[in-house]
Amino acid sequence: MNQSRPLYDMASALETLEPWLEQKLPQLDPVARRHFAHLVTGIIEQQSLLIGAIAAASPFQAEPESNYTQVQRIIRDNRLTLESVYYPFLEQVLAALPAEHVFITLDQTNHGKDFNLVLVGWATDAISLPLGFFVYPTDGGWAEEARELLERIDALIPEGHTITLLADRVHAGEPFLSCLDGLDWGFVIRLPEATWIETERDGWSEVRHLRKRRDRLRVFSNVRIWKGSCRRATVCLYRVRTAEGKTTTWYLVTNLDGEQTRFVEYACRWWQECTHKLLKSALFEWERGRVSAPERVAVLLMGFGCACWALWMLGRSNERVSRRKPTTSRPQRRRQNIIKRGWDVLQAARKRCRMPLMPPPPAPRVLDYQRCFPGFRLSCDAALVELW
Repeated sequence: MNQSRPLYDMASALETLEPWLEQKLPQLDPVARRHFAHLVTGIIEQQSLLIGAIAAASPFQAEPESNYTQVQRIIRDNRLTLESVYYPFLEQVLAALPAEHVFITLDQTNHGKDFNLVLVGWATDAISLPLGFFVYPTDGGWAEEARELLERIDALIPEGHTITLLADRVHAGEPFLSCLDGLDWGFVIRLPEATWIETERDGWSEVRHLRKRRDRLRVFSNVRIWKGSCRRATVCLYRVRTAEGKTTTWYLVTNLDGEQTRFVEYACRWWQECTHKLLKSALFEWERGRVSAPERVAVLLMGFGCACWALWMLGRSNERVSRRKPTTSRPQRRRQNIIKRGWDVLQAARKRCRMPLMPPPPAPRVLDYQRCFPGFRLSCDAALVELW
């Protein structure tokens, strides 16, 4: 018979997370590191970024009002910054990550009418693990800060990696592409349909006026884009009919080879939106919070980022993979979200009072990630089909 959570004598996730964070943050002040470990543990145990919920977690053992005050003091701690905590943490994690080709996502979201957030992530397993972020006013500029953030993240990624950035239409512009050229990154960015390009046959025209056929790829190599710019790039067009019968067309600009794989790669940009959903409503309830000071929001988001990396490693090391049945025509059960799977693993260990050690980071999966398992044999990779 299932019992309510208070009836369980549960171990604290701090037993797993504190040694791991101590290893990843050896230069941080011990007191600040322990406070940050308490914050990350509270976020994971309570599945929340709300201060009141975090204060109810196992690391905080005083009276409720005192616990609430303690969490407030943690997010006000001036020692907890991106440069002193999160970037050193990422350097340690990324150095141990076995990866050659890296897909980076960039997107924006908001916290109601309070402020906006630019978030950069590492795409893998149908999510985008946070690499960096910044907060800006709803009526403020963000483009220059976004370019500076990418330059800072480039310094964190070990040399020898092939990096491809996936971004939406709002980032399609000459200054942004020039920044990516300087970083020597590949990019696949969606273009607005009103973008002008110059072709040999038609001269200058908007991409929406170019001829396109359903399920057929068109590639314009080394064409000029934007009348006020001298930039040349590859523009790809593809029209596809969705499962609901709606026809949609994607226009992409890239500095890579023009092929259908570019559209499969760009489809993975949606994983950043999946992370936004986890952050804001589906798991961590961030949109219900009332913390609005940028420096305090940054501490909460650093805790969220470390929680995502920890749960991803636990989820991948204890992954459930459905077995495909060749005798049925029905799709098999969809794979569980890897972050939620990591939380389930940690929660089960807490109930058994046998806390696991943090596993080493696994290799990321993007194009080879198969999210569902059809019951029939496909003539091509099921991962590519699912993305469409």
